[in-house]
Amino acid sequence: METSAATIISPPRRLTIKKRAALGLLASILGFATFQNYYNSISLVDDSLSQRQLSSSWIERHPERGVSAWARNNFRPLSSAPDEKETVLFWHIPKSGGTTAKSIYRCLDQTIASRLPPSISRTEDKELVAFKPYGQRGGTYVNVDMTTRSGMLRAEKMGLVASGKADMLFAMDPSFAGEHLYDKEHKGRILGLFRHPVDRLASKFYYLQKADWEKSYRPEWADMSILEWAEKHNEEGNVMVKKLAGVKFHDTATDAALRVAMRTLEKRFVVGLTENMKESIRRFNIVMNIDGKSQRSQIRTCMRKFFGHGTLKTNSNPHPKLEPGSPAWDVLAQDNALDIQLYEYILVLFDRQGEVINSYARGISQ
Repeated sequence: METSAATIISPPRRLTIKKRAALGLLASILGFATFQNYYNSISLVDDSLSQRQLSSSWIERHPERGVSAWARNNFRPLSSAPDEKETVLFWHIPKSGGTTAKSIYRCLDQTIASRLPPSISRTEDKELVAFKPYGQRGGTYVNVDMTTRSGMLRAEKMGLVASGKADMLFAMDPSFAGEHLYDKEHKGRILGLFRHPVDRLASKFYYLQKADWEKSYRPEWADMSILEWAEKHNEEGNVMVKKLAGVKFHDTATDAALRVAMRTLEKRFVVGLTENMKESIRRFNIVMNIDGKSQRSQIRTCMRKFFGHGTLKTNSNPHPKLEPGSPAWDVLAQDNALDIQLYEYILVLFDRQGEVINSYARGISQ
């Protein structure tokens, strides 16, 4: 179990729709840099470092400070319009809609680098190839394994991003993938789908006790309550902040790491929400330049498949809802307090990014 270095008096709660709207309105009135300073004052420990580094004047003088080096050096900022040559890195956070996103982009004929079953993966080949392991009706994949560091190092050695063979890379470790597969000559774009951390962990608990096809299958979890699991068996604590700020899994994330995570998301990520998947995919499509007139028929077909009547949800697992304020919810919230603060910030970013993404679309259509 892990707690923040800060003193946590009570578990964070969800932002209500009204509060989220109020924060978005405040961001518009104050300007985003000034709003970030305000948000910091209500969400983080009030120390001199956070006040100095997130003040609007400091941000103006140091617009890229606070962004993780791997993201700052190797990925394009949100202020930069999309380029057709960009290779997208999709941060696949388990149980946040990443598998569904992968299926959608397979439907949209995007060439994907992720992971295939060993029997058809062709990861022993000496050259990179884009191929259709499931025949003409299946998607196109590159013969790499993005789920392990050894697999990503092999992809780095073979020049995956420079080769241009993949449109999208799906990785659960964005900092390692960003540092090793991209560089200043081959900058990419980062996308991610985000879900409330407690909801995501509850989904993980119920999913892995049944998913015997997963390497991380945990049948023993079926015999315990979610409260017992949260108190004694859950090893995750603030994993989003850790991944973004470069903190090791078993180390403690601090408020300084949270500030790095916030700045990295603000400056480099196109954020999507699992709870608003359709709009998120629409934005991703614009960023990836797959929103042109020639593609609209295919886009409509794929969107109807996943968002229309009889919606297809890949890797979904119905389970009991964990209610805010319940003992298990409070335990998980306490152990993931920084991730919850980061998620609340993501909600604000999602509201702010809409107009920016739409400006990309207007530029593409002109």
